Amino acid sequence: MNKRTAATLALCLSMSVASYGQNQASKHSVKGVVLDEKGEPVIGASVKVPGSKNGTVTDIDGNFTLSVANENATVEVTYLGYDAQRVKVSSGKAATVRLTQNSQNLNEVVVVGYGTQKKVNLTGSVASVSSDKLTNRVESNVLSAIQGTVPGVTIISRPGSTPSINFRGRGNLGTSEPLYVIDGVIADATFFQNLDPESIESISFLKDAASSSIYGSRAAYGVVLVTTKQGKKERMSVSYSGMVGVKTPTYLPDLISSSEYAELLNEAMYNRNPTGGKNQAYTAEQIGWFKDGSKPDYYPNTDWMDLTMDKHVATTQHSLNVSGGSDKVQYYLGGGYQYNDSFIRGRNSNRYNFNMSLSSKVNNWLAVNGSAKYIRNQNETNQGVPDFTSFLLVPSTMVAKQSNGEFGSISGGQQATLEFINRNPLRRLSKKDWSKSAFENSLYSVGMDITPLKGLKISASGSYKRYEYKYKSYSAKQDAVNNFESGNPISGTSSDVNKMSMSWSSSSRLQTNLVATYNFNIAQDHSFTLLAGTSYEDNKYESLSGSRKNFPTETLESMGAGSSAPEDISNGASMSNYKLMSYFGRINYSFKDRYLFEANVRTDGSSRFYKSERWGWFPSFSAGWRVSEEEFMKPITWINNLKIRASYGTLGNINNVGNYDYFQLYDKSGNYVFDKVPVEGIAESKPANRTLTWEKVAIADVGVDLDLFDNHLSVVADYYVKKSSNILLGYNVPVETGITQAPSQNVGKVKNTGFEMAVTYRNKISDFRYEVTGNISFNKNKIEDLSGSDNMIQNGGDKIRYILKEG
Repeated sequence: MNKRTAATLALCLSMSVASYGQNQASKHSVKGVVLDEKGEPVIGASVKVPGSKNGTVTDIDGNFTLSVANENATVEVTYLGYDAQRVKVSSGKAATVRLTQNSQNLNEVVVVGYGTQKKVNLTGSVASVSSDKLTNRVESNVLSAIQGTVPGVTIISRPGSTPSINFRGRGNLGTSEPLYVIDGVIADATFFQNLDPESIESISFLKDAASSSIYGSRAAYGVVLVTTKQGKKERMSVSYSGMVGVKTPTYLPDLISSSEYAELLNEAMYNRNPTGGKNQAYTAEQIGWFKDGSKPDYYPNTDWMDLTMDKHVATTQHSLNVSGGSDKVQYYLGGGYQYNDSFIRGRNSNRYNFNMSLSSKVNNWLAVNGSAKYIRNQNETNQGVPDFTSFLLVPSTMVAKQSNGEFGSISGGQQATLEFINRNPLRRLSKKDWSKSAFENSLYSVGMDITPLKGLKISASGSYKRYEYKYKSYSAKQDAVNNFESGNPISGTSSDVNKMSMSWSSSSRLQTNLVATYNFNIAQDHSFTLLAGTSYEDNKYESLSGSRKNFPTETLESMGAGSSAPEDISNGASMSNYKLMSYFGRINYSFKDRYLFEANVRTDGSSRFYKSERWGWFPSFSAGWRVSEEEFMKPITWINNLKIRASYGTLGNINNVGNYDYFQLYDKSGNYVFDKVPVEGIAESKPANRTLTWEKVAIADVGVDLDLFDNHLSVVADYYVKKSSNILLGYNVPVETGITQAPSQNVGKVKNTGFEMAVTYRNKISDFRYEVTGNISFNKNKIEDLSGSDNMIQNGGDKIRYILKEG
């Protein structure tokens, strides 16, 4: 917990601390100021005479005044998250006290589902990343910024695409991404990835069923909880962070040269047909021409990446934040801007962030809050774009440009194939194409907290999330490539039709929550936290698209300038809607912070299922034993914390289920003639399946948390078994039925087992603080049942991506 988070708690205690200080007889007054390691005032720090009740707290400027019995005295200064210090003070001389942060605070609070818990009392597998670990990394994407920081959480970054996240292996045969929750509101990966890192307070990763089941049907593959920065009780603070830099690729594929390509092709052909000799594709003389570059029009050594990619590109990022508040009102206002050039020439992106929150304590039992978050992301491309597969598919033996200035038509001394000519990355880059896209992501929420009696808090909130995407692109004509030897155009290499396309889509989510939390103790040693709540969601989606062909020139940007002939116009539209109703509860029990127990249950009802299968129940249980709190561990002073925990629970997955899979679906399908007049008809495309039900995920986890040597060394280790069942698979139906979409059924089974461990060492040398963290994880994925549909080929466009096979 940082100093600002703790300030509110400390100030709330100030009246009681100050009151008993007034009862102490005093004759002398001592003054001073308490600062942190950066020289900033520490608000609400406790200043006390050791062994007495005489004390006070620092004000908003970090100053304190305390009456003491002697002219020279010793005071103890404490503050949550910092090492306590005892300093000598004298009457008439102001003291300066500098606090240093704890190596690790076992009272650190971690955000969990619908609340917070002390880290030491967690019984589930939860990892957290603080804001300083995000802002210390120069990354444009939040997912990239957390890469490698959390064991068992895999971030996959591919060139030209946004990163993806996976918890503890692939859990099913389709979508297995986690659920994203931002300030208690259900969000999505796009919103999370485009948050301004400067606006994030912390991120929690819920990895097992015990911690995730409170979110039910969408938490089968983990939960990412984001807490953004809020206003605090302090004078107005303005902060700015900015960066202007140059990006360089950390790694590019090491592609073989043209001579190596020729030699390997000779070897491959020899292995297939040894009787043909060792130079079946290229002679030694031709390989020599590749090497010495003496015949570049026939035997080149082309480096496609060098020709089409920039080695260094510009990036900049700026954030401006204002926060502050009083006892009654706290506010936070933040804005961010980011610009990125692409390594592929002619492409760039701009991102704009806005974040605002306001909270007010109306009286002793009522507090209200509201927030607004807005993200706009713009991408532009001002020319043709070669895809990365072309760099690998088109060999280095292909001529990029002939010596006469025309695009290459020769590969390895002979006319290239049409695929090589049309995929020439340099030629694609020269095309007069363009595209513009923009999305706007907004999230608005309001809420109130009512505390009718001690320990009971009732929270009601409502939120509205909207996503809007616009895309416009133009594909220009392109002349044919001429044969280098004859000068004649090569058939099949021209683009004779230009085309402009536009698309728009919008999705929205209306969400309401009502949550009651009650904390109480019995005989001081027994601590309970009870939570009960309900939530409702209404999700809507709509899209439009259209295109026109045959524009008179390549410089027009209006769709209306295209041909109005029916065969040159196309359009489409779609819309969908689904709803979710949920009830959930949780019980936490702690005996002397030594024996810990937690139970969760959630039931979800989804409109995606037929009424008889609509509701799913998802319970979980977990327990922990803080061995270090036992009496027999007290002599072992080098062990500061040792906790053993175990959990088991079940979760549901709704992400792979279509909105209308249990309905009989129809598509427009050809025409039929009535009285010599063609009439457009519809036909069944997918039969109904009213028995469709929830995919289920059961997770068992055993873990150990260990802190050693005055909390300088920390170890967190987990072993888990995750079994997914009722996975949706499509089954084959005879072609004669006319069914075009494979019906879904709950039959697949997948099992993941794994181990993960994180080790952190933190210390300081004088004023220099350092922290070293390493983590390791192993995961074994096994497909146990495909219900007879073994060797399922998964295609990606026109290429086979992978094959699913039992075992």
